Amino acid sequence: MSAKPSTTTLSSIDIHDAGEANGVFGCDTSVMVARPGKICCMFPLFWFTIPEGFYALVTRHGAHEPYTDASGKTSPVWPSGLHVGPPWLKVSHLVTKQAMLFNTEIRGCKTKDNVTVLIDISILLRVMGDEADVTAGDNPQNVYKFVHEVTPVGLSAQLKDAQAEAVRTLARSVYHTEVFGLRNVSHSELEGVQEKLFSPEAMVRGVGGVDGSADEKKDQEQKDTEGEHDYYDTLEAGFNVEAGAGVTEAMKVRLNRQFNSQGIEILDVIIKDIKLPNTIQTQMSQKTMVISQNAMQRMQQKHAMLSLLQEEEIKTLIQTHQEQMKELEKDGEYEVMMEQFKLEQLHAEGERQIKSIETQRDIDVELVQVESNLTVQRIQDETKLETERIREQSVAESAMELAKARAEVDVILANGELEAAKNSAIGDKAIFEAEGIAAPLNRRLNDHATKLHKLSAQQALASNEKLVIVGTDGGKAANALLRADAAFSKTSILAQDQHSREAVLTELAVASGRGDVRILVGGDAALTKVDG
Repeated sequence: MSAKPSTTTLSSIDIHDAGEANGVFGCDTSVMVARPGKICCMFPLFWFTIPEGFYALVTRHGAHEPYTDASGKTSPVWPSGLHVGPPWLKVSHLVTKQAMLFNTEIRGCKTKDNVTVLIDISILLRVMGDEADVTAGDNPQNVYKFVHEVTPVGLSAQLKDAQAEAVRTLARSVYHTEVFGLRNVSHSELEGVQEKLFSPEAMVRGVGGVDGSADEKKDQEQKDTEGEHDYYDTLEAGFNVEAGAGVTEAMKVRLNRQFNSQGIEILDVIIKDIKLPNTIQTQMSQKTMVISQNAMQRMQQKHAMLSLLQEEEIKTLIQTHQEQMKELEKDGEYEVMMEQFKLEQLHAEGERQIKSIETQRDIDVELVQVESNLTVQRIQDETKLETERIREQSVAESAMELAKARAEVDVILANGELEAAKNSAIGDKAIFEAEGIAAPLNRRLNDHATKLHKLSAQQALASNEKLVIVGTDGGKAANALLRADAAFSKTSILAQDQHSREAVLTELAVASGRGDVRILVGGDAALTKVDG
């Protein structure tokens, strides 16, 4: 169960509706009870809600309405959630389930030795409104009783009165030196204090009083840090803690005995602060200051002694360091000389190694160059060989491809020629058939044209006065031609028709098949052979 921040008053407040309860209770830590109003709207609402974390009381027409669950059990407290009912059924009170931290300062408390002290006490309380099967000792009827009978203001007044009475009674039972032991102590801390109080050492010192000075048996280092004080101060502080440890528990039992019947449970009583008058606090602090001052003086003396010892040690160390430094300088000079000698040796050895490395490098370079040249020559030879091989292979492959191509060309040409021959034969056949029809006509046409050409030639020869016809075979043909011409010229019909005579002579020459004559024109040596 969470607790709200402390408050010095307990109150109730009116809120607009149940929905804003969480915000109101969170802002105001003194609120224990809220009275929600009815939501105003144009239409009446037949439902209402109860937020989580509150005990809710519901009224019908202003009268308390108990809640009845599914099993028929009634309770004055309604559970959280949505409830359906007529508009006159509403939430009248919301009581927080959180624990309240109620804080009061009780002033003017007198101790057993009449010293006025101020004790600040906080009480952690809650309303016992759960079901008995949830929290033992609780009863939902306590919520109704708290709202209508006890009220937050009445509870606040009762708590202040009861707290003041209990604190004043408590303060009157102790001395002012014991009031700081009145505080809450955990169980483990109380066991630790009791163990120290009832240890064999404490029992021996408390009973026999043997060796009352605890400082004599303390280590000197512990004296310097803790200081010297009476051993019984520690025992007294332990007894005060043991006595005050049960005070708050007794106060809680007493307050529960008073408020449980009103439905309020006191969860814890916390003593927050105790203040004594300034004069007494000053006296108590001065005792502590005296112990601290003594410890400081011892620490200062010890510091001075340590400073002197440290200065002496520093001087001794400086002198020792100076002597060691001189020795080290001499040793260093010797080592420098030895190292210089070693360095010169290393330089000489280095130069020798450098020369050896350079010589070896030159040899290696020459070897590498020779090997490189051999490798290059071998690669070139291999390249040439491979090139020749590739070239020969290419030539062979190209010859093969060329032969294949030529064979394919020959096949294609043969096929073409075959097709051409076939087509030519077909064409020739067609031509022959056409010529068979046109041949007689062409022959006659050709004969006629030939005759015309012969006539033209003979006409030209006949009209040429310089024409001399000589035979190629001893002039026999020419003589026969001349005799024929003379015979024709004596014929009256042919003599009158010059063209007919020339035609007849020509026909004779051609028809005889021996028309081999030489025709001399003028004085030229040119001969024209006329073949029949």
